[in-house]
Amino acid sequence: MKIHIKIFNLSAWLAVLAVFFLPGTLNDDNKILRTEYGFPLRFLTDYHASNSSGSTWFISDMHINLLVYFVNVLFIYAGIHVIVYIKKRLTKKSVE
Repeated sequence: MKIHIKIFNLSAWLAVLAVFFLPGTLNDDNKILRTEYGFPLRFLTDYHASNSSGSTWFISDMHINLLVYFVNVLFIYAGIHVIVYIKKRLTKKSVE
């Protein structure tokens, strides 16, 4: 199976941009308030700890799960690939 680099690149960017444009989920299960971001699976977690280490870094209380990010990229890639395939099939039948 041939991997389409343009579709893969688009799906990787869409997975990253989903963090910025889609709302996160606020959880407080273990008395640790956190917000989880990502689509379709949550791969970025922002912990809202009141007793942080005093670091001035933006990402000091964040956790990024790269494996889940790559699974998101594959899901989005498959979705785009299916949409392109269906579009090609529909335009091919309409021409005939």
